[in-house]
Amino acid sequence: MKTYLLIATFLTLHFSGIAQYNSDNLKLAVNAYSIERYTFENLRIYPIRANDVFRGYHQSVGTFKNLESAIEDDDIEVTELSASGTVNKLFAENKSADTLYVMAGEVVKGGKQDRVIGQDIVIGPGEKVNLAAFCVEQGRWTHSATKGENGNDKFDGYFNTSSKEVRKAAIVDKNQRKVWDKVAEVTEVNDVNTSTGAYTALGGDKDYKQSIDKYMKQFRSAWDSDNKVVGVVAVTGDKVIAADIFATHNLFVNSYNSLLHSYTTDAITTGEAVTITSEAVQKYLDNFLKDEENQEKALEGIGSMFKHKKRKLHMTTF
Repeated sequence: MKTYLLIATFLTLHFSGIAQYNSDNLKLAVNAYSIERYTFENLRIYPIRANDVFRGYHQSVGTFKNLESAIEDDDIEVTELSASGTVNKLFAENKSADTLYVMAGEVVKGGKQDRVIGQDIVIGPGEKVNLAAFCVEQGRWTHSATKGENGNDKFDGYFNTSSKEVRKAAIVDKNQRKVWDKVAEVTEVNDVNTSTGAYTALGGDKDYKQSIDKYMKQFRSAWDSDNKVVGVVAVTGDKVIAADIFATHNLFVNSYNSLLHSYTTDAITTGEAVTITSEAVQKYLDNFLKDEENQEKALEGIGSMFKHKKRKLHMTTF
């Protein structure tokens, strides 16, 4: 019996060692069809496919419901932390039987001011947690129209994932002033007038919405049926906008359409016709996939790694 246990333990450790976020397991799709199919105006998206080893190892991670659906179905209640509110912290309760995945960079509307979530987090059924957050509406601090069960101002709207620079200011820099500055930049470049400096004012601008809709029509749900795709690299001009890689296809598809708003916002705000080569994108990806032992150190200053129950669920780089 001990022998079998030792063998099982060895195989588990060996399998987990080779089933991680590295260049052997995660491949960038750089064929001519993929490049042509997934290039539109100022944006190109490269899918990242996982091999059977990676997918097999992570299949026990399970499935998750995303924040957008949870808010729409009233499965999560997000409120101010207290009656007076705290800018950089919110309160969330999972009111459903589902496990929820909340991604850093997602924007919620309401409360005393709109916020961008500052952390990835998994919220189990019935679980109550505090969420790190940053203000993306500098000129408002007033009561919202709705209250949570705890009597505090409620966030009852969802506004996708914020642009690259806003995400980076929140996730990497963790700096409220930088978040405000980046919100101001993106609204100014898009000629969006907002009395409260709200990032979400972009959604009410006709030109911005028309541009977003064009990209969404081209790229939305592009890989829903390809269960090998677990991430993407988005590029514009000669630069990478961001890379997002997940442990499972389920996590990826639950987050992708929201992330697409982020990539597209950069494409229409500061983007240019794509000139970056596939070789350069591959080199960018290899910079943090080739050496997994030092991967988290390599991500310092350029991205983040979210772990849950000792497993990596989401890697983001900018």
